[in-house]
Amino acid sequence: MLLAVLLLAGYACGEGAKRLGLPRMTGYIVLGLVLGDTGIGWLDAGARALLRPFVDFALALLLLELGQRLDLHWMRRERWLWVMAVCEIGLTWLLAFSALKVFAFTHIEAAFLAAVVVSSSPVVLMYMARDEGADGQVSHRVLALATLNSLAAFVMATLLLPLLHYEHEGGGIVDIARMVLHPAWRLAGSVLLGAFVFMLYRFSARWFGKSPQAQFVLAIGMVTLAVGVADGLDLSVLCTMLAIGMLVKNADTKRRIRHIEFGFASEVLCVILFIVAGASAHFTGSPEIVAAAALLIAARFVAKLLPIFAIAPLTPLGLSRAGLVGIALMPLSGFTALVLIDPTDQAFASQGRMIAVFLTAVAVLEVVGPLLVQFAFRHAGESHAVEEV
Repeated sequence: MLLAVLLLAGYACGEGAKRLGLPRMTGYIVLGLVLGDTGIGWLDAGARALLRPFVDFALALLLLELGQRLDLHWMRRERWLWVMAVCEIGLTWLLAFSALKVFAFTHIEAAFLAAVVVSSSPVVLMYMARDEGADGQVSHRVLALATLNSLAAFVMATLLLPLLHYEHEGGGIVDIARMVLHPAWRLAGSVLLGAFVFMLYRFSARWFGKSPQAQFVLAIGMVTLAVGVADGLDLSVLCTMLAIGMLVKNADTKRRIRHIEFGFASEVLCVILFIVAGASAHFTGSPEIVAAAALLIAARFVAKLLPIFAIAPLTPLGLSRAGLVGIALMPLSGFTALVLIDPTDQAFASQGRMIAVFLTAVAVLEVVGPLLVQFAFRHAGESHAVEEV
């Protein structure tokens, strides 16, 4: 019943938003905000836990699609893209860290939260690119930069989480060794799992053939396998699914794996995904928390925009399109925490003020982010949805 109500009400809100010229995602997220912790509290933590399998699967499908859009040959030729990424990642972390230190967060708290907010939500950007039919210089660079800064955020957050553990729990040499080995396991294990599933995927595709039906079943099976093993081994679904998608795009030279558009099946899951994302956000009315979140958002906006503007004259983008790329990188989702770290982790869960600032920033950017992406794609002339509005 919960699933039925959310699907019907969510899709109705999405269609309502579309008729107002807004992204469908905005309708889903606003409904989640109304039903979740910020609103009436009907979609509470227990209800969200029941929906977690649908959320994990929707995340995996979007990340697989994103990985299949990343052409490594093109990315290698675009050397300024890498300079943009390094500058944007470094400046975002630095300004976010400085903003949090203004409000007397500890060095570890500020460093960890700054690492998390480096990421531009890859699932939001992939969904918006698909929903808008975006294809061109701006959308290609936005998706590539979002992938790179999300991977960087995962690496930084994974390396810093043990220090957050140490600050929270203390411990001896054995605990420190465990804290060092666990991040290494998550990083290396996720990539190895992605490579293993890709090889199994490619081998199985020889037997399944290239018919759309067979390849669709094969893709769903491989996604389910990857998510299940990643969860069971405490690996990153983000890194695993991106690795599979990128290998399918760049290493399947004989094209045994057919590119699958998940279409309506994916949309059903995305309705649940973004409703739960909205319900997970939480706006805190404390003046200190609101001020810290506002400064964090402002620092993040400047850090995403400034390096891209500075490097734009050296690229085919030009200043106007560079500005649109920077604007489109603003989305930050509550599921950033889910794909980067485990929010039920005791060291993370114990940092009440840090979580409050993060979720308040998320509550703002979950609503504003899709609107900014829609604005960027449409003003770049890359959205095929313009004709429908």
